[in-house]
Amino acid sequence: MPRRFTYFIGLRYLGAKKQGFISIISFISIAGIALGVTALIVVISVMNGFHEDIRNRIIGTNAHVIALPGNTREGIKDYNDIIKKIEEIEHVVAVAPYYMGQVMLKYSDKVDGILLWGVIPESISKVNKLSKNIIKGDIDSITKDLPNNEKGIIIGKELSLATGADIGDDVVIISPVFKKTPAGPMPKMMKMKIVGIFEAGMYDYDSTFTYVSLKTAQELFEKDDIITGIAIKTDKIENASYVASEIHRRFKNIWARDWMSMNKNLFAALKIEKIAMFIILVLIVLVAAFNIASTLIMIVMRKTKEIGVLKSIGANNRDIMNIFIIQGVATGIIGSVIGFIIGIGVCFYLKAFPISMPGGGSVYYIDKLAVSIKWQEVIIIPIVAVFISFLSTLYPAFQASRLDPVEAIRYE
Repeated sequence: MPRRFTYFIGLRYLGAKKQGFISIISFISIAGIALGVTALIVVISVMNGFHEDIRNRIIGTNAHVIALPGNTREGIKDYNDIIKKIEEIEHVVAVAPYYMGQVMLKYSDKVDGILLWGVIPESISKVNKLSKNIIKGDIDSITKDLPNNEKGIIIGKELSLATGADIGDDVVIISPVFKKTPAGPMPKMMKMKIVGIFEAGMYDYDSTFTYVSLKTAQELFEKDDIITGIAIKTDKIENASYVASEIHRRFKNIWARDWMSMNKNLFAALKIEKIAMFIILVLIVLVAAFNIASTLIMIVMRKTKEIGVLKSIGANNRDIMNIFIIQGVATGIIGSVIGFIIGIGVCFYLKAFPISMPGGGSVYYIDKLAVSIKWQEVIIIPIVAVFISFLSTLYPAFQASRLDPVEAIRYE
């Protein structure tokens, strides 16, 4: 444990007013550490916010877990019994059957390839946020009887903008199922009325996903009470992998994928980018640490006489070493505290006044800069900065402790 006078001398060296150029370098060292800590806190918080925003948008449109048949051609026939058994699995809170297939949507002279989802409004509303994402119309309209035996369909906002179709317009859905006619094989077509428009906030979903009732999808693809998958919601997203593994264990002909495995490449890329940004920004702190080391080395050179005097009146090597360690660590602590306060302040400002992204959801995954402060990560940053500052003091402090008091004061 350092003796009391070492703290007094070390902090006095730090705040000395007559050190000239050395004081300027000390100030730059503090500013460098503060800048590095601020940048790390802000960037890590923005990366966390981006990660969470993307995750919420993906999960909001999809389910936590998707159960699919082992043989995708046949689909799932006895799905009501399977749904009851899945509901008994721990952490499962909602289950919804669906039929999904690729079709063509024709409006006026425009044709687009889309994914058609056949769903039950009551059950799908409990699994994802489709009902909350609808900005025009409502999800229950896809099951209502319409004039001329038309079927209701809900399309995404981007698909609506691309085709010019709006709520109340009629569109033609062309399925890959061919029927024999006197003119030859023709794809099955069904006229539908747009009864709703949703906005999930992700361009890929808003431009390709459409929703109809489960019976309508089965009729379009000529499938008798067969589904292509089961959407499952868990109590916590962290439990999705457990539920998926339980489905694998309990059902031989059904396999499941959780939300993380379905978007593995995206989240892996985000994780690598976060690590890379952390490493790059730590270099700022390292540069400031080198400034601390250089400052202490110059102080050792200028304070040779004082070090000799201290040793001659009873200070040992450890005391001299502690004096310079205290000075360097104090520099790191001051810079880290200032950087921590500024970084947290910037994060709270960005949360209160988020920056809008140019192009919105049509260009980027997000329309504004999201910030999420994870305290367990944020608190580690200034601690690491102080530790790096401590390491930078060891060499100059060790060199100072080795000075011979006789040699130090002989020519002074």
